[in-house]
Amino acid sequence: MIRAVIFDMDETLLDRQGSLRRFAAAQHARHPETLAGLSVSAFVERFVTLDNNGALWKDEVYRRILDENRITAIAPQTLLDEYIADFHSHCQGFAGLAAMVAELIADGRRLGVITNGTFPFQLRNFRALGVADHFDAVLVSEQEGIRKPDPEIFRRALARLGVSAGEAVFVGDNPEADIRGAQAVGMRTIYRPNRFWPECDFADAACADLPELPAILRRFEASL
Repeated sequence: MIRAVIFDMDETLLDRQGSLRRFAAAQHARHPETLAGLSVSAFVERFVTLDNNGALWKDEVYRRILDENRITAIAPQTLLDEYIADFHSHCQGFAGLAAMVAELIADGRRLGVITNGTFPFQLRNFRALGVADHFDAVLVSEQEGIRKPDPEIFRRALARLGVSAGEAVFVGDNPEADIRGAQAVGMRTIYRPNRFWPECDFADAACADLPELPAILRRFEASL
């Protein structure tokens, strides 16, 4: 039996791209005079493009936006502080998240999350999704002192859930950090396609929409 399901967070449970766009639009509205020379759409698109799925930290994102538009009336640090403090209030999960979690719980699965990122920033973002009370283990890389794909962070999650690798499945969107990392400790894996990594041919299955996940797990169990 599959006793536990462990998830990545960003672009797996959290619609990070959509959440970034909502936050950036709200941040632009917070500074109508300071950012008046830059339209809302231009600010949002440049913000998301420079972020590049988290590859560029926000201090540099803001510095570049302000420099490119010769805006000196506000400091990058001011915008960064707003991001750190307020991004979670704009976080939303992918469609069907709550119903999927309820179905997994009804099927007797334990749930966990492993996310690379800073603490408590990532924890606030996860809690904003409204499903945190149903999860038995939440591991944030900065707090753990170790990041995916290091096998140790997967082992810690398994230990906290009280299951073996053979009794758990990992769900994530990053072929190397998520899928290879989980496979290295013997877990089965389910890939969440997205525009950054549209394919992963070495995962055990793919799940385009969260409501499909419980049925995929049942198919896994039927093959055990």
